[in-house]
Amino acid sequence: MGRRQRTSAIVVGAGMAGLLAARVLSDHVDQVRILERDRLPGDAVPRGSVPQGRHAHVLLVAGQRLLDGWFPDLADELVAAGAVPLDADEPVRHRGRGHRIPSDPGFPALSMSRPLLEGTIRGRLLRQRPNVSVADGTPVDSLVLEGGRVVGVQVDGVRHRADLVVACTGRHTRFLDQLAGLGFPAPQVSAIRIDVACGTCVVPRRPDDLGGAPAVVVNDLPGDHRMGVMVPVEGDRWMITLGSFHGEAPPIEPAGYEEFARRLPAPVIADVLARSRVRTPVLTHRMPASQRRHVEWLDRTPPGFLVLGDAVCSLNPVHAQGMSSAALQARALGRAVARHGPTSPRLPRAFYRRAARVVDVPWRLAARAGGPGVVNRYLDMVFRAGRTSVPVARQALRVRNLLARPETLMTPAMVLRVLRAARRSPDDSEGAAR
Repeated sequence: MGRRQRTSAIVVGAGMAGLLAARVLSDHVDQVRILERDRLPGDAVPRGSVPQGRHAHVLLVAGQRLLDGWFPDLADELVAAGAVPLDADEPVRHRGRGHRIPSDPGFPALSMSRPLLEGTIRGRLLRQRPNVSVADGTPVDSLVLEGGRVVGVQVDGVRHRADLVVACTGRHTRFLDQLAGLGFPAPQVSAIRIDVACGTCVVPRRPDDLGGAPAVVVNDLPGDHRMGVMVPVEGDRWMITLGSFHGEAPPIEPAGYEEFARRLPAPVIADVLARSRVRTPVLTHRMPASQRRHVEWLDRTPPGFLVLGDAVCSLNPVHAQGMSSAALQARALGRAVARHGPTSPRLPRAFYRRAARVVDVPWRLAARAGGPGVVNRYLDMVFRAGRTSVPVARQALRVRNLLARPETLMTPAMVLRVLRAARRSPDDSEGAAR
């Protein structure tokens, strides 16, 4: 028998989606190269081309469980680097009109900056997987096609060949436009207008800032016009992200930023800002719409090329679904490659079908949040019911953490439970004065 031909893959982009795609491909491909246009920092600092990386991030349980499987003992390494465990016995405090909403202590988590998480995973990937390499400062100019198949990429006039190219370059990926110019159909795009603007600063953290709670979320309910999040990150710091919708943006001046926080239903974030004399500048990010490319509907796409992550579906950052969605898509990629192989012409369609099932859940939640009034009212009712019903709160958390499908909140038994619990929930106007 002849020797098996060695296989190779190129992943474009060294963000979370690219790192996780490389991790799953390393199980099935002999050589995986990650090409990143930025110079990758040695420290946990944000990158200019990842504006959302400057803001508060939460890794949902679905994503955390996948990372734990791919990178054993990752949590211990993150804690050693300064990540903060969110104690299961002290659930995150959610405030809407002043109410404290019960959380499920069955979902422990770690809190850290996204650059720390990304940098730690990148280091672990390169140490654990000798068949993976990263080349930073390497912008990819275009795809290389031969005979209708993608056979690599071009960088500064030089061709780099690979059996499979996976683009993890975000929602504005250029490669699909290149393929459309060569006669391949462009995927249909759906969008849900959100017009969310975020402003983030970092301040020193004191143990008594939240009265023992590890983090806080303040929502301007029921309209969700403004929100605030304060989470602990490495270096004994709070990362504070204030957000607003419908054209309004948090001010970047310190006094205006604090006043914006003061107008939230609960004053806890503004109080911390008021006693913090040291603050980083307010960094901003705006996202006009959630966007989904329906790659699963393509009737023709070139073998040897895939998109993954935000290039498939970019979601409202307020819902913290992006990193976990990328992890679930990476798992889908691993399963598709295991079944069909990295060189199979059937791989793109097989992966895109799997990826569509992954993004269906957060996308349907986003569509409902911007959808008909009756659905919005029911979701508000689920939120209120969760204040007094642990089963409702637990199932809502499972849906939010991408562990259960939204339909589980709409079974006859759950609807009845929601209706009963919502009637027992305190009125919003009462909670505002508490």
